[in-house]
Amino acid sequence: MFWRKRKTAGQGQDPAAPAAAPSAPESFEVPTDLRVDRTTGSFMAFPHPGPLVIVDATVICRQCGAEREWMVIKTTQGVFIRCRCIFTWLEPRMSPQQFDDLMGPVTDVAPDFNHALRSMGYDGAFSGTYLAE
Repeated sequence: MFWRKRKTAGQGQDPAAPAAAPSAPESFEVPTDLRVDRTTGSFMAFPHPGPLVIVDATVICRQCGAEREWMVIKTTQGVFIRCRCIFTWLEPRMSPQQFDDLMGPVTDVAPDFNHALRSMGYDGAFSGTYLAE
């Protein structure tokens, strides 16, 4: 990377105008060989850091009262919500389609469910710990 010292207004020069940000591509297509088949896994999960609103109601953990920092899990049995305190429940108000819409692209594949829990911090090790908003 190349760096050049900018002249300051104190040196009789006007400060440089901010560079225009490059525009994001219209769409991004993941190459076929890098795609993950969503139908072969026994579960899909993703962390949801903020409040989770389902059918106009904010999800609250019945065990510890948390209102954010969720792990949302889809299995063949339905959609589940898991709190950092490890309390997990079936969420009948969220359909598998809503799960897919909220999840976005697959970014990682875990070898098993316990590995996914540990790697996302929902194995109980961070129970009661929440990142600053």
